[in-house]
Amino acid sequence: MAKKILAENLKQQAHKLAAQKAAAEEKAAQLQGVALEIAAKVSATGQLYGSVGANQVAEELKKLGKEVDRKIITMKDAKQIGDYVALVHYHKEVTVEIPVKVIAENAAELKAAAEEEAAIRAAAEAKKAAAEAAAAAAEEAPAEEAEAEIEEAEAPATEE
Repeated sequence: MAKKILAENLKQQAHKLAAQKAAAEEKAAQLQGVALEIAAKVSATGQLYGSVGANQVAEELKKLGKEVDRKIITMKDAKQIGDYVALVHYHKEVTVEIPVKVIAENAAELKAAAEEEAAIRAAAEAKKAAAEAAAAAAEEAPAEEAEAEIEEAEAPATEE
């Protein structure tokens, strides 16, 4: 009798696991082909202020109408702009890969800052070049004056 009960329990458990796996596969099918683009604040060097992780991925999926618990999402924290992959683990045998692209939220500000910095550098280079030219001219002028003085000093000595 105990064997029959055990066999029935195993059969019910197998049926329950198969139903869970089927539900997980159904949810995974809904996420096929989904790609996320997450905007984050970025410094001028391309470093993120903070990082993009499973929480942000879950929020973006929620915006798309896909309810996914952040606890079943694994992703290496993104600390720079670029392409990453988030894994959604619905079941031990059912995992979905979601491509995540982290972009600069303040791209226009970064571009303006880079252009401004380039203009400042160009102005500084022009100023430096002008200063070097002035210094070179100043070095040549005293040398010419010294030569003229030497020639004047020698000229009267030879005339006498």
